Amino acid sequence: MKQVLFVGVWLYIIIQSGCTGFNSKTVIEKNEEEIPPAIRNQFYSDPSNPIIDAKVELGRYLFYDKRLSVNNTKSCASCHDPRFSFTDTYRRSVGAYGDLTLFNSPPLINLVFNRYFTYADSSLHTPEQQINNPMFADKPVELGWKNNEIELLKRLSADSFYQLLFSKAFPGAKQSELFTVKHVQYSITSFIKTIVSFNSPYDDYVYRGKKTALDSGQISGMRLFQSARLKCNQCHSGVNFNEPAFKSSPHFNTGFFSDTLIHKGLASKTGNSNDIGKYKTPTLRNLAFTSPYFHDGSVESLQEVVYMFEKGNVSDQQNKHPFIQGFKLSLQERSDLIRFLLCLTDSTILYRTEYQNPWKIK
Repeated sequence: MKQVLFVGVWLYIIIQSGCTGFNSKTVIEKNEEEIPPAIRNQFYSDPSNPIIDAKVELGRYLFYDKRLSVNNTKSCASCHDPRFSFTDTYRRSVGAYGDLTLFNSPPLINLVFNRYFTYADSSLHTPEQQINNPMFADKPVELGWKNNEIELLKRLSADSFYQLLFSKAFPGAKQSELFTVKHVQYSITSFIKTIVSFNSPYDDYVYRGKKTALDSGQISGMRLFQSARLKCNQCHSGVNFNEPAFKSSPHFNTGFFSDTLIHKGLASKTGNSNDIGKYKTPTLRNLAFTSPYFHDGSVESLQEVVYMFEKGNVSDQQNKHPFIQGFKLSLQERSDLIRFLLCLTDSTILYRTEYQNPWKIK
């Protein structure tokens, strides 16, 4: 049975992405009761970085360690705090030198189910690829690894505790080759790929068959979300509500923003003028903890988000997706829709021990 599952998943991934492999053992074993069986075959992973417990443990320590920034001021957790579903509540995060990052901090949940990473780059398909951005970006600087790799690796290798953890995580490596950029990246990404969030009322209702998990208002909101009138699920589909139901790329221009002089969206990567203003569709999971919203963190409340889509009278019409036309909701419908969106929230993610700062627990 396991072999059949593995082959089926492998073929699914080759067809869907063409560039990723499958490794679910540790992720599923650690979260066996939480990940619904119906979606366990939808993992994506980098085959060059198999997940093992020792690597996950090391990655968790590194994730919370401010020594990973050039001036010892920032860790990964500075922008991805478990108290906020691994976001940080700021419109845009603050880098090691005080510069604002380009985008609002996205939640680091269920990443093994994603095929695209970052708001404005469609070429990144795994966390192992994406992690170069926070480590090596210099416009603006986030952690500040560029041209500082040797110093930062020496800082880590001087710690006897890390010497032990690195040797366990990479048992085949020579002692002189333990502390490398790739090993740091593989460890952190191994940890964040174990962060899963499927304990919401929606998951209980849809995946676990608990028909009392949602009340009548939330069910009405779900039907509105899926309706042809609102078309919400046409862009917010899939396990994480962040994939389109009708095409491969999740990058869209909603037309709500006139910031293309500051950042051109996907066009900044592709150079294609048709991609100006396009940004990756965000997950709708755990919205109760991840305000402010949108790629630039410009909207504080979920109510305001819904109003924006209702009105449809947007400021930037260039390349706007045709689905953004506006619609009319009654007071009850608006309430039901928002209550449905909030029932995608999993509060257990905030305090699960295996995701907390190990330096405080140690």
